[in-house]
Amino acid sequence: MITVKAAKTPTKSNQKFGLALAGGGPLGGFYELGALCALEDCLEPLDMTEMDIYVGVSAGAFIAAGLANGIDLRTMAKIFVFSHRTETPFNPDHFLQPAYKDYLLNLAKTPHLISKTILKWLKHPLKTSVVDMLEMAGKALPAGVFNNEKLENFLRTIIEDHGQTNDFRQLKKHLYVVACELNSGRIAAFGNNSNNHIPISKAVQASSALPGLYSPVKIEGKYYVDGALRRTMNASAALKQDTQLLFAVNPIVPFERDIKINEKGLTEGGLPLVLSQTFRSIVQSRLKSGLDKYESLYPQADIILAEPDADDETLFNSNLFSYSKRDQLCDYAYQLTRNHLRAQQDQIIPVLERHGIYLNHKNLHEKGRTIHAFLDQKTKHAQWTENLNQSLDALERNIRAANS
Repeated sequence: MITVKAAKTPTKSNQKFGLALAGGGPLGGFYELGALCALEDCLEPLDMTEMDIYVGVSAGAFIAAGLANGIDLRTMAKIFVFSHRTETPFNPDHFLQPAYKDYLLNLAKTPHLISKTILKWLKHPLKTSVVDMLEMAGKALPAGVFNNEKLENFLRTIIEDHGQTNDFRQLKKHLYVVACELNSGRIAAFGNNSNNHIPISKAVQASSALPGLYSPVKIEGKYYVDGALRRTMNASAALKQDTQLLFAVNPIVPFERDIKINEKGLTEGGLPLVLSQTFRSIVQSRLKSGLDKYESLYPQADIILAEPDADDETLFNSNLFSYSKRDQLCDYAYQLTRNHLRAQQDQIIPVLERHGIYLNHKNLHEKGRTIHAFLDQKTKHAQWTENLNQSLDALERNIRAANS
């Protein structure tokens, strides 16, 4: 589904465009790549590396950081999804490294905590509940199952090999990475004038540290976790900068499906599906609330939000943290977004035309077109260079023929 929030008081476009990407684990990142490929393939002239402002939360921060660095969608898709050998090697195991240090440190606390728990129960057996005992024993568990330091190392390598800089202050574009400061629960922004001395890769690591899965990331004495805890997309960071056309992608929506009377519905999937639905509902609620506010706060801005359909079983049944079918998922998101563009073009066309952007009907309606057609297609810059070289070669041949 594509949600079009047309400007309440449209004016002549200032040609200032932005991109806001939400989180959603690896699945969310792969979906966003596919959706963005579809948007760039079917809208022209549109280059996702030429936005003025980028905002990213969690997995979205990973992609936003690459685009703001001039790393185009083709390169990122080949590295993260299709793992071409000629590019920087991508190994999903790098993102699932156990937090060995935390395990060892907490293991050392275990004997003391167990003895303290038992002693408390012996002193007050009637006043000490099972919950009290579990709470005390729970302190022996690490703050996260995995450590995402290798994620930071990998992103730094990608930026150094394919991008411009790992320094917010040296970027040609504005980039905002959103995290959450654990001890205060407050939003923490990295980029522009906020914590912009922190390396981009470190900020993305902090924004991607999903509590429970990854250990909190320590930066200058403070601990940071996934920005999705407080913001779904934080699109206001771009809209505050007078952005008049904002593209946004949210890969996580609550699942909706009518069930028969005798079916239990999602409860049949057990705790994982219940927790997944809860997380999706919270994220979606915050997102819709924000969109409603933007209409009055930023009346001159147009917003185009791409999301999956609510009844999409393929995505809902996919593991948020699985890498095994990332190529299929990315192409699925590409096809889904193309379908949405076709179905809703009457809504989309007037909004885009105000900013000088039009539908590429050839790519949009081409039957059997896959994401590989986009990835293998030469960029506009490459096509322009090739045409120029061909013209110069032809001119040189004509000059030689005239002089002979």
